[in-house]
Amino acid sequence: MRLPAPIGMSILIIANANARALIRSPRRLCELEAISHGHADLRVTRSVAELDEVLEGAHLRRLVIFAGGDGSFMAGTTALLSALDGRPAPVIGLAPMGTVGTTARNFGERGDPLVLVERWIRAYAQPGDANETRVVLRPTLRVAERRRAASERTTRFGFIFGTGLVARFFEVYEAEGAGGTALAGRLVARIFAESIVGGPLAKRILTPLACELEVDGVPNPSRGFSLLLASVVRDLGLGMKVSYRAGERTDRIHLVASSLLPRDLGPRMPYVLMGRSIGGEGHVDVLAERFTVRFAGESGPYVLDGDSFSAREVEVSAGPVLPIIGPRTP
Repeated sequence: MRLPAPIGMSILIIANANARALIRSPRRLCELEAISHGHADLRVTRSVAELDEVLEGAHLRRLVIFAGGDGSFMAGTTALLSALDGRPAPVIGLAPMGTVGTTARNFGERGDPLVLVERWIRAYAQPGDANETRVVLRPTLRVAERRRAASERTTRFGFIFGTGLVARFFEVYEAEGAGGTALAGRLVARIFAESIVGGPLAKRILTPLACELEVDGVPNPSRGFSLLLASVVRDLGLGMKVSYRAGERTDRIHLVASSLLPRDLGPRMPYVLMGRSIGGEGHVDVLAERFTVRFAGESGPYVLDGDSFSAREVEVSAGPVLPIIGPRTP
């Protein structure tokens, strides 16, 4: 396929060399290099620290493409917003080359990521030639964590936040090899079955995690949550639609939290698959401006877009709205 001549390298492609698809098939990186040669500025990164330098001057680009997994998109979005420093964002393309690609599946186009990247380059290499794409304004989450000292603060921007069973699930998932949707599906099925009979894995994953929750300045009476999740995408993978109101408003985030015990929470999985409220005593299901989670002890675990972190306190609120290439048909 013949691509138009480049104009000022207005397209930046950032490929995470640690993305599972690129590790398993190094030739895909060579193909990405061939596609971008002479038409886009391809940068290959191997650490989050490299992103700040790579994204310098990002406000001058027409299109920034992140090639990697969900964690790559989160880290890239965080670095991009820092580099923009309040200036308008370029159009963003999410090319899924990780293990799962939950965010890209919800926001972006389906198909071979290399084919997508080639079409995006063709659309944006010439001024005014973006007719082959459809850009949608998408919300983000602003996640500000505080560790032991008040000065130890870090802010990230992502799409799916979770603690409780979410954090514990990822601990087991990573320990067993992070084998993508196949492994995740087996674990979910096992947890569901064990929740009925009181098995050890279900107990480990679903037992409430000691923490406090404050929603829009109002403390929640519960002192532990088995599930605490906020997302701007509706399908969290495997058809799980816990955040069935995600993206309903860009200035609020859909927060779902439950203190139910394993024997009560597990059997409610069908509600999640149907995109309905989990319900139950003390259930939280609201569109909030912000919420704060304070963990018991020195720190507690949380997950943002598949990457695991720990903090003493985390505040989650609505982040900036970004222009992301989406499906060509609504």
